[in-house]
Amino acid sequence: MGFILAWCMGLIIGLAPAFFYSYAATALRNPAINENFYGVEIVVDHAWIVGYYGTILHSKDRGVTWDLQPSPTRSALFAVRFVNRTTGWINGSYGAVLHTADGGKNWRSQPSGTKEHLFGSFWLDETHGWLIGSRGATIRTDDGGRSWRNSTVPGDFTFSSVWFVNPTHGWLVGEFGVIFQSRDGGKSWLKQKSPVEVSFASGESRNLFALVFTDQNTGYSFGLDGLVLKTRDGRRWETARHGTNIDSRGGANHLFAATRFDRRIWAVGERGTLLQSDSEGNHWQQSESEIPRTSLNGIAFGKDGFGLVVGNRGIILRTENGGRTWQRLKINSQQSGKDNHHIP
Repeated sequence: MGFILAWCMGLIIGLAPAFFYSYAATALRNPAINENFYGVEIVVDHAWIVGYYGTILHSKDRGVTWDLQPSPTRSALFAVRFVNRTTGWINGSYGAVLHTADGGKNWRSQPSGTKEHLFGSFWLDETHGWLIGSRGATIRTDDGGRSWRNSTVPGDFTFSSVWFVNPTHGWLVGEFGVIFQSRDGGKSWLKQKSPVEVSFASGESRNLFALVFTDQNTGYSFGLDGLVLKTRDGRRWETARHGTNIDSRGGANHLFAATRFDRRIWAVGERGTLLQSDSEGNHWQQSESEIPRTSLNGIAFGKDGFGLVVGNRGIILRTENGGRTWQRLKINSQQSGKDNHHIP
């Protein structure tokens, strides 16, 4: 399983590829400041960041101050999603699933039925959710997380991202460049033809890490070497971007996460890559803001231009103008009150 397994283990223990550094010893001393961050979510003025060693950070004032919320796990946490202002979900390594019903004041572990690492998640609404991960792990809930069911996916692939446009139609992507589609809410999955798929025997890496759909049929997938795939009908995929210009910053760097905002698509990745596209996803450019050349692993926007990017070494970038400019935030080590951290 080559590159993606090394990438996955890098997420979990912070040791493998060059773009996931090891900070375990530092994290034990102050996980809120020095940790590798993987996931971020924004709900109006509130924001959450999750990362290595069970770290959960929360801000209620658009990222000005941050609280370290109590976490019931020390597993790496990869994604956080809120379906409304009070109900949220976090997924992580070794089958970790956390749930809150009070806006994150209390997070509780919930059995997921798997010990596989759950790298990706998608919540369509308060009822329908999907989690995917290593060794083909694909689980779903149709009752708001009260119960989880396993799905059957042909092969033994590690999946990184999942997206549903309605309760029945969804896609997932992962190692070897595979793309699967479901037409029954994730009960079954069929492989679609991917322009970059390679066989295990080839020894090549063509892995896909992120998915974004802008409507019922138009979607994008992001992967190694700055690759972007696009579908206009939900069935046929084509290459929209070859990351071959290694002389340009962000040109051929791996892309780990993506989102959409204000009719544009954003993607983040290794070496400080922060790309934005035009409305059709045909032309991409690197943000001109001064960004540290470390891996950026997650990105999210609110509805009014407030956005956050998170990455390794405790990197947090913040925008208040829809991404025209980004400011790096640093959490002070001095604590006041109850695990409160102010960002100057």
